[in-house]
Amino acid sequence: MNSSAAPTSFPLYATKRPKLALIAEGGGQRGIFTAGVLDAWLEAGYDPFDMFIGTSAGSQNLTSFLARQKGYAKRLIRGLSRHKRFFQLGRGLMGKHIVDLDWYFEKTKEANRILDFKAAKESLGERELLITATNSRDRKPYFLSPKGSGNQWRELLKASSALPFLYKQGVKLTTEYNAVSVSENKANTLPQAQPESDYYLDGGLGAPLPVREAYERGARKIVVIRTGDVNFQAQSAWLHKLKSLVCATGHCPKTINYLVQHEQAYQQELAFIANPPADVEIIQIFAGTKLHSKLLGSADSDLRHDYKVGVMAGRLYLMQQLAPKPAPLNVDKRNNIPDVASALHSASAIAQNEQHKLSA
Repeated sequence: MNSSAAPTSFPLYATKRPKLALIAEGGGQRGIFTAGVLDAWLEAGYDPFDMFIGTSAGSQNLTSFLARQKGYAKRLIRGLSRHKRFFQLGRGLMGKHIVDLDWYFEKTKEANRILDFKAAKESLGERELLITATNSRDRKPYFLSPKGSGNQWRELLKASSALPFLYKQGVKLTTEYNAVSVSENKANTLPQAQPESDYYLDGGLGAPLPVREAYERGARKIVVIRTGDVNFQAQSAWLHKLKSLVCATGHCPKTINYLVQHEQAYQQELAFIANPPADVEIIQIFAGTKLHSKLLGSADSDLRHDYKVGVMAGRLYLMQQLAPKPAPLNVDKRNNIPDVASALHSASAIAQNEQHKLSA
């Protein structure tokens, strides 16, 4: 898929409307649903957002969206993430990365897979993109801004996607990379004791669904693309049982602690979404049914299915957001009775027309 510069039809609004944020959840190969949603928006020339926050696969999806590379994320998920070089359990026994992110991101430098960071930077403009990553030293989430070169941006994406155990200790970022990060306590600069470099892991461990972060940064309308189903709660009784058993022996692997931290952070965000402040609107985009794909090891047919579901969800969102408001009801002025039959006929015609567009 060839990269393309941002078309002039994309509206980069500077109005007095509420600050609008887009959040893309992680989820490994399930991110192909997000790719479908964003491709539907690219097709329609839709990008009114002021702020973007991506976690893990979500950060990769947002980058290709900003680069205006329709179909790019789908192609990498169906191609590179299913390649035998990318995921091999046996490598863990030899002390190597089970998931080879180094190889994966090196492939994005090849001519037929180039991720167009220049176009992404141009379309981003003065807007804000935050890539989440979890510091392995303090285990806090950091929200990193790609301010430098394409190589710096690529390293942030890698760090945001580096699951513990699967990618060993994480991605080493120097102060050159993380000097613009903002930690959970909203400090504008890193603590003075910050070492020259730290290892960073998957952003989903510390900030799996950073809705509160968007709100605290001023967003008053927040759109969240979810890769779990509507009933997903991120609660695993077996994980907590395993933690109690293993840690009782005096050996408590960091991986278990990270997973427990992920669940706790996820629950806190779900609680915020369920009971948000009165001055914010939160819109969640779900698949509607449980996605067929998995974190890793998905069949290509499942990935194709979930991408199509994402495209449909993206188009449905556009229908709901961009459809003109219905005309006022005709009223019988003598009896002040609305012409309900006329209204129902108009609504039916609109619904049939939009359904035809979706199925085309």
